[in-house]
Amino acid sequence: MSVDPSGAGRTLRQQLYELLEDEEWPGPASRWIRNALVLLIVASVAAAVLDTVPSVRERWDAWLRAVEYGCVLLFTLEYAARVWVAVEDRAERYAHPLWGRLRYMLTPMAVIDLLAILPTYLALILPGDFLLLRTLRILRILKITRYSPALATFEIVLVNERRSLAAAGTILAVALLLAAGALHHAEGAVQPEAFGSIPAAMWWAIITLTTVGYGDVVPVTALGRVLAGFVAVIGIGMFALPTAILGAGFAYELQKRNFATTAAMVARVPLFRHLPPPQLAELTALLRPRMLPPRYTVVRRGEHPDAMYFIDEGQVVIRRRDRRVVLGPGQFFGEMALLEGRPRQMTGITLTSCKLLELQASDFHRLLAGDPRLRRTIIDEVERRAASNMGGLASGPGA
Repeated sequence: MSVDPSGAGRTLRQQLYELLEDEEWPGPASRWIRNALVLLIVASVAAAVLDTVPSVRERWDAWLRAVEYGCVLLFTLEYAARVWVAVEDRAERYAHPLWGRLRYMLTPMAVIDLLAILPTYLALILPGDFLLLRTLRILRILKITRYSPALATFEIVLVNERRSLAAAGTILAVALLLAAGALHHAEGAVQPEAFGSIPAAMWWAIITLTTVGYGDVVPVTALGRVLAGFVAVIGIGMFALPTAILGAGFAYELQKRNFATTAAMVARVPLFRHLPPPQLAELTALLRPRMLPPRYTVVRRGEHPDAMYFIDEGQVVIRRRDRRVVLGPGQFFGEMALLEGRPRQMTGITLTSCKLLELQASDFHRLLAGDPRLRRTIIDEVERRAASNMGGLASGPGA
């Protein structure tokens, strides 16, 4: 189904789906709703946390209840709306009016949405004041996963690395069992309350293997201390294993995202449109995106040239002596100083917030040596600017 931002020819359900669920329709109304929902999540969680402080609860109980019931009402409307519009899913996963909606209600995010409102309704129905129900309200913070790229990345990493994490968990379980068994043998007769059985000794094994070390249970025999030292050393590696797996997974996901972002920026530079896909991928790996604020000095007259820059978004003013020119998206600067090996003869300052692609000097020379056509294109651009009285600025000698 094509997206029509004007709303013409679309049902109310389709329009509501695009506001709540559709990533293809980044309209201002959609962004406003998502930002408002994030604020509601933060407000409701803050109210739930403050409600656990007796002094705050006693003084501001009416306000906390107002925030609670107001947020729950809006979350309920949101949940009902998402279930209603689920049949409009682009992939048609929930197309059936009944079973499709039931399948949607069993998805992780739908379950989280339900858990966000369920404790409040249960507290109204069940007699008495249940501390557990009031505490469960903090689960609403999980709703923010839908709007947080960082948490979404964490979810992807967990899914992609599930086999590695399962293997690490298995190794950790085996180490836990062996450590508990060893200390039960060494300390069971001396400290039966702490090491009298393997299940009892597992508390000490967990605390030691995870390097927490509360110190509430410690071995006292010589053999027990030797074994405890060995387990503590092993625990360092055991604890670092899942951390390394998650760290590598995060680095890989971030690398993929950065590559995709840079590739999209490279594709918008006219200078690179002739490049074949393999060379374009190589160039993408060489370029480094830079997000710069207004009035930031990118290059300065007299400094040693270490890179050239391609403008993806924004404007950069190039100044040389008493002349200036403004460059925009698709243009580049700083290349002549690299070609001639001389100090820069100009200064480049961002006029607006800019997205630039930075190409280091070593990569610049290697790229031009392997692509005569790209070198010719850059030289032609320099000559074109010179012909239009820009040669002394953006691409003149020493630029």
